[in-house]
Amino acid sequence: MRVEPGEETWWVRIRQAGGEVLGAGVLLDQKTVLTCAHVIPDRAEEVMAEFVGQPGARPGTAKVVSWVPADDDQRGDLALLDLASPAPLEGRPVLRRPSLWGREVYTRGFPSLLDDGLWVRARLGGRAGPGGEWIQMDAEPYREIRRGFSGAPVVDGRTGDVLGVVVSEFPGLAGLAWMIPVETIVHHLPALAGMVADSPSFTDQIREFFGPGRSGGAMVVVTGDAPVSTSLAEPARHEEDVSGMSVAEVSRQVHRALERHSERQMFVFDAVDAADDPETLAQEVIRPLTEAGHQVITGLRQESARLRRILDQPSVARRLEVLDVRVTEARAAARATRTRHRGVARLVTPVPDWPDDGPALQLRVRGLRGNPTLPDLEECESETRELLRKSTETHRELDRIHDEYKSLKSLLRAYHLGSGVERSERDRILAERYTRAHHLLFTLPCDLAAASEAVDHYIRALKENR
Repeated sequence: MRVEPGEETWWVRIRQAGGEVLGAGVLLDQKTVLTCAHVIPDRAEEVMAEFVGQPGARPGTAKVVSWVPADDDQRGDLALLDLASPAPLEGRPVLRRPSLWGREVYTRGFPSLLDDGLWVRARLGGRAGPGGEWIQMDAEPYREIRRGFSGAPVVDGRTGDVLGVVVSEFPGLAGLAWMIPVETIVHHLPALAGMVADSPSFTDQIREFFGPGRSGGAMVVVTGDAPVSTSLAEPARHEEDVSGMSVAEVSRQVHRALERHSERQMFVFDAVDAADDPETLAQEVIRPLTEAGHQVITGLRQESARLRRILDQPSVARRLEVLDVRVTEARAAARATRTRHRGVARLVTPVPDWPDDGPALQLRVRGLRGNPTLPDLEECESETRELLRKSTETHRELDRIHDEYKSLKSLLRAYHLGSGVERSERDRILAERYTRAHHLLFTLPCDLAAASEAVDHYIRALKENR
């Protein structure tokens, strides 16, 4: 379905009290308008909200109730306005997280001399802007998203859902602009999370999976009668009904698709549990595709724990490949922890032992290549996970100990310089306690527990003698 611009009732034009158009917004409910913070020149002043999607509706005054101004790197820039009186609203907008790359959208802004509004169509690009919070928009030729569009809703041309709001344009290149997507809006304004639509249906996910911007061929393989995605319309470049075929015949069809495109492919295997031999199909056709890096969606008419285990469990060969990488990562983490241990142990005692860096484990994994038995593979996987866990936890504990040691030195120095130098010189008890704390901290390796207690005694003595 294609939505035509102008059908919405929740479009808002925002003016200053004096009449100048500031930008746009979206009416979320009868009392709330979403816009960009930079649209509002003074958060303490009222602005006028005009409901351009509902001709004849009286404008309303509004004040800022939630304010997320753009920080130094331009993150944020959002505001919620509260209307003094409820606005007429025939249907609330649907907020939805956008799909990227090539999604057709439209928006309406109110640039100078065009107070009644200008419609612009665009296509979504990739993530951009501060911290990746924005999404690029490429407008249609001879139209520009410019000053006066800020805060305007960006609407999905297919569904009519609101995917974000316009935040900025690039004046040096016509047609280039950015929007703040719904997921970023919710991050900064979590109160709106309940207004975001549920995840898209299975059919919509497939459509998006094979949407614009994806490279390579795409194939929907209907493996049995009564497919799961019966409403799927034009989901891919190629659809193949292989219901009733043997696994070998299905495999041949799939590999013909692979031969047509050298890059990675995308597949939907629909109604797998209704295939001629579901388990063999999963084991011999579907799972190897995922292990080769192709993108695969599988649809089951009924849940099957056995099929799920087959589909989710990679082959022994693939598990060995993954294990090689994981062992390398775990050993690198163990070596980093050992280096950190040496540095901290020179300063502080006691410190936790550093873990073995796993050379024997790596040799065992190499030995599995000639005779990879499942029990040995599972044992090596478990040991690898344990090595990584222990290395990470030990490194974190060493960091904590080192930070505590630095904090104790800073604390002693701050109290001594701030209020204790002269008093320590006059007071024998203070002098003794300071000397002891200083000696324990600066005699390496420092007994951290004893030094902490000594610093505490000195600070308490300072406070008691004020």
